[in-house]
Parts: sequence; structure tokens; C-alpha cells
Amino acid sequence: MGGVCFAKKLKTAFFLFAMLFVSCGLDTFYYLEPPKTDGHTTKYTSTDRPQLYFSFLTNEEGDNSDYGSSDFSFLGTEVYYKIYNNYSTMVSAQSSIDSLNSSSDVSAAATNIINSRNYKTLLFSSYNQTPLIPEKNDDRYVYIRLNSIKGSSEYSAVVCYGTSAMESYVAGSSGITLIGKPLRNVSSGSGYGFDFKKTDNGNPLPVSSDEDVNWSSSSEDGVWYVDMWAVSVGRDSSYSPSYSKLLHLGSISIREEWYDD
Repeated sequence: MGGVCFAKKLKTAFFLFAMLFVSCGLDTFYYLEPPKTDGHTTKYTSTDRPQLYFSFLTNEEGDNSDYGSSDFSFLGTEVYYKIYNNYSTMVSAQSSIDSLNSSSDVSAAATNIINSRNYKTLLFSSYNQTPLIPEKNDDRYVYIRLNSIKGSSEYSAVVCYGTSAMESYVAGSSGITLIGKPLRNVSSGSGYGFDFKKTDNGNPLPVSSDEDVNWSSSSEDGVWYVDMWAVSVGRDSSYSPSYSKLLHLGSISIREEWYDD
């Protein structure tokens, strides 16, 4: 395999130099900037249920906007999740992913969660865009609440985005684009949500054979954990994908008692 040719941001001052590398027959590496934090990272130990949401800011107006040629395109921003029944296993996985994320191989962490750890993208009943937030050359705030708070329309399961911080969504402001209710990405059934309930087949409890579950024989009865990461995604003319470093959106706990009456 040939060497790696760095082709990040072909600015005027380096245009000829970069073109020499691109034409040298070496493998071309496209560097994508990761999504940005909006200051909120949810933690599985939190008991403040209104705060158990994921949010971030896409990275589209800056360096990623440089890509628009026929050779490579920045596609947008994707999120990946995994369900755990043991928080220690999840924390260990997070540590390993963080280590890969700080390595010189920019896409190592993304490749690991997708190909090795089998993290999944979210599904929706009437939305099939890939990636989740397609590129529009406009940084956008993304709000993801996986599970609802019973009896509250203000804190319902939803994914949406807008041009202002997503605290405005729960306040009911305008200018928000609604994607829909997030659903689990499993082949065993369609329409499964994250309001896990023993007696409700619409949102059944995860099982060891589910593709989006990391199952441990040692678990905390009645408690589930969801880990989530965001990544910028692109592809070249041969449809080979490229990924940025990951942004950890955090993790939440989901208790069966919240939904079993």
C-alpha cells in the first residue's frame, strides 16, 4: 500500500504543492473536522431527568466547507449509539475509544465503534437521511432525547436541530427542524423505542441478541445505559468513507421503573 497524502484544505499558498502530492500516486487522506461541543455532555450517573439528553453543534461552516470537489465531498454529521447493561463495561469502552480518538490516525476511533464495537445509527419512522444531519454549509445545533418523561409533552423522545442552542427546543421556540422520534436500529422488530418496559411490546427490553446491545453477564437489574458519539462524514469519488475524530456526547441511564406502572 502506498504512503498517505495529506490533502486538508487546499489553500492558494499551498495549491501547487498539494497538487503535486495528489498526483504522485500516493493514497490521499482527507482530514475532516469533528462536530463541536455546545457545552452539554450528559452523564449516566445524573438523576436529573430533564438533563438526560444529548446535544452538539455540527461543524460545517469552517474547514469542512473546503471540500466540494468531484474527488471528495463532506456529507454531514452522523451519530452512533450503543446500549449496555453494565456501566463498568461501558466506561471501559469509552476509555478505549478515547485513546483511539487521540491517536495520529484520525478515523481510528470512528472505524472502531462502527466496525469493531458495532455501534448503530438511529432509525426513525419517517426519516431515512444518511448521515443524520446532511451538510448544508451551516453550523446547526442538534438535540437528541432518546426516551420520554411520562406525562410531559415538554420532555418527549425527539431528535431535532436548529440555528440556536437546543435549550430553546424545550422552551418551545420556533426555528426548529423536527426529524422525529428516535428508534432503535435492530432487525428483530421495527419501531422499537428507548422507553424500555417489561410489559410493552412496543418498547421491549433489550436482549443479548440485539445488534445494538453490548451484553454482560453481570448487570444492574432494571437499569440500562446508552453511550453516544457524533462524527463528521465524507466520501471520495470511489465512495470510500472518511471520518473525523469523534465527539463524545455522553451517556445516559434508563430505568425500567420509569415506564412500568
